[in-house]
Amino acid sequence: MLKSPFFTITLTALTCTSFTSIADETTQTVNNTVVLSDGSAVTLPFHIEGQLTTALLSIIDSKKARRFIDHDDFKPIEIKCDGKGTGQGIGILYFQNITASPVGAYAETVNTFAVQRKGAADLPLPCLSEQASQQEKMNYLLAAQQILVAANEEKMTAAEPLDYAMYNQHLELNNSAAIRAGIEIWGYPKSQAEFNYRIDDQYVDLQVFDEPSGRAILGFTYQRQIGMQTPLLSVGDNVLPQSLLPSPELHAQLSGMLSSTSGWVQPFNGYFWVGHAKSPTAKALRKLRFDPVAVIEYVNVKGTAYPLYSK
Repeated sequence: MLKSPFFTITLTALTCTSFTSIADETTQTVNNTVVLSDGSAVTLPFHIEGQLTTALLSIIDSKKARRFIDHDDFKPIEIKCDGKGTGQGIGILYFQNITASPVGAYAETVNTFAVQRKGAADLPLPCLSEQASQQEKMNYLLAAQQILVAANEEKMTAAEPLDYAMYNQHLELNNSAAIRAGIEIWGYPKSQAEFNYRIDDQYVDLQVFDEPSGRAILGFTYQRQIGMQTPLLSVGDNVLPQSLLPSPELHAQLSGMLSSTSGWVQPFNGYFWVGHAKSPTAKALRKLRFDPVAVIEYVNVKGTAYPLYSK
């Protein structure tokens, strides 16, 4: 699907200044080492560096998103108009080209959507018309990130599990050691896939194929550097499937951080498609009607994944 590049970005900056009050790394956790089933050791927090992390933003079907949540405490965030649900939610598909990590280099996709803890107050999101333009959707999704940050600030400062987070539905990776670490340390739902990608000054091009079937999972191409250049900082929680929880003494939830001193916020100008593989990623993207309208690029990205919250 081809997207038009003609947008006016109304967000003045995406840098989340409210994160400056977050507890620093030493107060969140001390370094500890986890020994995996193959005998290898991984030290936490888990630090990564990468050429690029791309976040594609989309309005999704929030009612169908419920079917993909394996967690009793969370539900999809639903956009409401006049107090009534519209069936619209917030989805983010990540592509990461990681060049350095405790388990080596890898590429991955992470399919996520916004969720809230059951019993927590609804976010004060404005109404979004089902007939909204691509530009209106883009500006809405960018503004929604700031609303989510503000709602989490108190618990984030206290280093407590957040009420508003991103549910990680499924991840595709091309590194078996990264898959093993993700599953055994946190309970991430990960699968092996083949990645073909090109990242240059003008375009990002990606195709992901299921292994061993070879069937296509997803692909996209988009034009780079057509929006606003800005430092980026993203801090928040990932919620994971409870059925993969490695210990009953832990929550299926962790804090993570991404940063870039020279990121980009821009419209999605390119093509996006979902293949016919039986992959959980492909199935969810089809059902949720994922259709990106905006891109957040973390260039020369640095990131940290913390241990699961303790009960």
